[in-house]
Amino acid sequence: MNHMDIPPIDTWDCLFEREDRPFPDDHIIFKSPSGEVRTFDDIRSQALSFGANLQIQWEWQIGDILLLFAPNDIDVPTLFWGCHWVGGVVSPANPAYTADELKYQLSDTGAKAMVVHTSLLDAALTAAKRIDFPIAHMLVFGPPSSEAELQHVESMLGGGAPGARRPKIDPVVDTAFLVYSSGTTGRPKGARITHTNIVTNLILQGRVEGPHMNWRQDRFLSFLPTYHIYGISASNADILICRLTGLLKGLTCLVHFPLLLGIKTIVMEKFSVKGFLHNVKSESITHIYAVPPVVLYLAKDPAMTREQLSSLRMVTSAAAPLAPDLIHAVYDRLKVPVRQAYGLTESTAVAHLQRWDRWDKAMGSSGPPYPTVETKFIDDQGNPVTKGDGELCLRGPTIFPGYHNNAEATARSITSDGWFKTGDIGFQDEEGNLFITDRLKDLIKFKGFQIPPAEIESALHEHPLVHDAAVIGLAVEKIATEVPIAYVVLEKTDKPAEQVAEELVAYVSGKVAPHKRIRGGIVPIDEIPKGPAGKILKRVLKTRAEGVDQGKAIGASIYDDRSSKL
Repeated sequence: MNHMDIPPIDTWDCLFEREDRPFPDDHIIFKSPSGEVRTFDDIRSQALSFGANLQIQWEWQIGDILLLFAPNDIDVPTLFWGCHWVGGVVSPANPAYTADELKYQLSDTGAKAMVVHTSLLDAALTAAKRIDFPIAHMLVFGPPSSEAELQHVESMLGGGAPGARRPKIDPVVDTAFLVYSSGTTGRPKGARITHTNIVTNLILQGRVEGPHMNWRQDRFLSFLPTYHIYGISASNADILICRLTGLLKGLTCLVHFPLLLGIKTIVMEKFSVKGFLHNVKSESITHIYAVPPVVLYLAKDPAMTREQLSSLRMVTSAAAPLAPDLIHAVYDRLKVPVRQAYGLTESTAVAHLQRWDRWDKAMGSSGPPYPTVETKFIDDQGNPVTKGDGELCLRGPTIFPGYHNNAEATARSITSDGWFKTGDIGFQDEEGNLFITDRLKDLIKFKGFQIPPAEIESALHEHPLVHDAAVIGLAVEKIATEVPIAYVVLEKTDKPAEQVAEELVAYVSGKVAPHKRIRGGIVPIDEIPKGPAGKILKRVLKTRAEGVDQGKAIGASIYDDRSSKL
């Protein structure tokens, strides 16, 4: 572990009160494809107004939670930092959520207020009514809304709030973000990310990345979502920004980091090949943070040409491992380097990263750890593993302190001496490069999303024709991702199997967010394989899916055409 002194400051001080800021107040930080811009001074002044108005109008206290339900937007960061100025906690929600999914996060957080983009008002109002959330504590932003009684966030961004005073924040203890990360069982868990977690990650990222970036020349293109650490969903036609994997990379790399270094960032609401190419060329984008489906585009889509992407200097991919052949394919076609990163919500985004000058070394790895991040590998009994694969454990100042209102899950995940058990299986080479080979957890990674199988299984169990069910992730090479596939024991019925399968797929689609649909289809089975304690033997099902059951799923909808939507 490399020692570094982390200053005892919060995110506001780190970003807005630093004395070594190299760029001027009027430097543009965020820009929309339509041409709207936000300078450093715009962001700071509006965030101050928002925080002060939260304090004066709503008596905001340290630890009060603001739930944000919105797609990518250049004004979202202002709301983050305004809430932090007044000591509040931001809990971003996936904009693809149904009303029931949003209701759970709204209830579990105990949010004091909610900011909603006008395009998502129907789901937000439905969720609010189901738990009697006060409509008076809902703010809207975006285009004008027909809900006249709702206050627009613009009313809190202009002017001051006399009497407002910034409270003293304890960066080690006080939470900055409450980020919901899917688990393998039950509902999503809220990971508490402290100010020290965020500040440490930014300082480490600045130390590793800063020497290779210049605020006068470099440009980022943001299309990863900012409602959690790093996530994205995709079809072959459009990659809709509605939600990363359990990585905080959207929040850290594409919101906080640009402000820290002064890197102008173009914010796309959603990904499309046309929009991606236009922005890269017109804005001279030099670096993108991506996920494997985007890398697949770069490797294979004929529209992606070196001429169109001549300004690109680096692509950083995370959310799932990339095959070395895919990295080579991109470089051979476009002469653009692709490197990999590894991290989780619980590690405040990046924990391991291939370095700029070594992207072509140890291909297939995620590179060495960030300074101050300790790693070790353990077996099933918790004993150290020095040779072969083991469960990766992380320790250091970027590791979260625990889950919100869930002491049991915290105790399962963090050891008494501070090691976080990631649930990922792998090893590191002699130079410290991390290779992830498997997952101890059963999460399905669909194009950057984390999908808990238990949630789909629960929905299936509610259908009267389902006796038992198990859901696994099936890797689909042609779209470079996993898709959920369901093994189902059916009740007796006269309906044809094809009709039942289509009915079940449609039934689940009506109960979950779009990325959680059973794209791999339904495989009827006589009995779900289980161990002596009743635990589903998902490795057995994975082996079956890749072998004797390959191609037997009914009702599959793995999208592979340019007109398809998520």
